[in-house]
Amino acid sequence: MGFEESALSRLRRYRGEADRSRELAREIEGVARRLSERLFGGLEHAAVLAREAGFEVEASNVGGFFALGVTVAPGMESRVEFGVLGGVAAETDEDLMHEELSRYSLDPSGYSGRVLGWSRAVDEGPCQTFAVYRDGVWKTKGLFVAKARGRVDDPDDVLNGFCLRILGRLIDLAATTGGVGRRWGDISGYGLARYADGEAAPTELRLP
Repeated sequence: MGFEESALSRLRRYRGEADRSRELAREIEGVARRLSERLFGGLEHAAVLAREAGFEVEASNVGGFFALGVTVAPGMESRVEFGVLGGVAAETDEDLMHEELSRYSLDPSGYSGRVLGWSRAVDEGPCQTFAVYRDGVWKTKGLFVAKARGRVDDPDDVLNGFCLRILGRLIDLAATTGGVGRRWGDISGYGLARYADGEAAPTELRLP
């Protein structure tokens, strides 16, 4: 076999491997989007029930970005936003890793997609992380749910119950219930001008 034939054979093999990797990534991203759609729908359903219970709840779903806010009283509110990340990669977090995989496996078939949650009440980084796998398994850890595992095709009642846990934790953050508290922060820089301007004194959220 000459050089050109050998080179074409190798490049065709590369092409096949690249196509497989691309297809796997598309599948995993699709499963992650499916979870996000069900998750966002469950949170919207929980928001409806919370309004019936007397809470002021805001829920919006725009372009794959979901926001959920709860107001218990003026000055007592909390909010979380969820979004689906683009791309897939191998998990390194043991709590989020599929049971059949290890951190040493880098084959694209075991990659995960991610759905992240952010809340300004905590910090700038993500406060809830979902890892979603090609076979439909998802695992999560974070502020709203410490640890959980499920499947994208779980029954509605199961997923709705999970979403109710997230909303309940959001209410805890707003109302400082469920072990959540608030303490005075450093007021050394809180001068008269800031008070006169109506700026609230600094406080810090305490999490259980």
